[in-house]
Amino acid sequence: MNGRRATLESLTPAQGTHAGLWLDKGLAELEEKGPARQTHIDELLAVAKVPEDYRRFFDRWRTAVETLEPCTLVVEASVLGRMVVGLGAESILETSITLHRTYGTPLIPGSALKGLAAAAAHKHLADSDWRKVKDDGTMGGSHRLLFGDTTSSGYVTFHDALWIPEGERLLLDLDVMTVHHPEYYQGQGVSPADWDNPVPVAFLSTRGRFLLAVTGPEEWANAALEILQAALEQDGIGAKTAAGYGRMKVAPRVLPERPGWEQDVARLQPGTATQEVPRILARLTGEERRRAALAMIERLGRKYLREKGRRDKDWVRLVFAAAES
Repeated sequence: MNGRRATLESLTPAQGTHAGLWLDKGLAELEEKGPARQTHIDELLAVAKVPEDYRRFFDRWRTAVETLEPCTLVVEASVLGRMVVGLGAESILETSITLHRTYGTPLIPGSALKGLAAAAAHKHLADSDWRKVKDDGTMGGSHRLLFGDTTSSGYVTFHDALWIPEGERLLLDLDVMTVHHPEYYQGQGVSPADWDNPVPVAFLSTRGRFLLAVTGPEEWANAALEILQAALEQDGIGAKTAAGYGRMKVAPRVLPERPGWEQDVARLQPGTATQEVPRILARLTGEERRRAALAMIERLGRKYLREKGRRDKDWVRLVFAAAES
């Protein structure tokens, strides 16, 4: 163990240092508190930069999550001031912050977003069906369907909110909270007094923009996003929300401008194709009709459409004829 600590004393963070690993594993002097731990954080902040691989990962993740079915809604949310999620998690520094395990970048876990939205629905929505526990002791039906219970995970998936990379610097900031009466708060039977020695405790917070995403049936996904937006703007997320931390401003959702048939084709399923394919193609002409038919073939798959017993059906012939016109 002594050799290990001696090795740590010779290490210093560099631009490529993983922020989470440095904070959790790089502290050389375990027994020293206060200034030593603040210095440990300062050393990281002096060189911390956004990993280049994270930018590529974020772009791939955003593209992938936006295509999840049956309906995925994606919005950007900006932190108003500062935010700290995971402050009370187990840490060698006594305080913590939730960071991406692979890249060391700020992250809001989907479980935290789901919990915040569930609490907001229970507290703020007037309809008792949204309450976690109604007056009769049962769970509200809408609350159970959206957020789940012990037997069901709910209709909507709350994805982790990834930090949107911007600039070169990793947006982590040093904050300090001061415990003015430590013995009193520790329950040692000592009354608080003006001559108590305050104990400053350093911790990290973050800021910037995060990408929120929810997936589920369209109506339920919309409801989840509306509740989550109100909760983030009114209540905030993470620790120290009573002091103003964690408030976020959600940007208006920009709907992509797409022809109506693209949305219909995106929702096309084998079980609905018999009715939906003729309906969609009936209102289209020319090149747009051909493009829609090609999209249907790609959506359903040529192998599926060419299977024996299906390839001679009227709607299958219709879609191939339209694609070849």
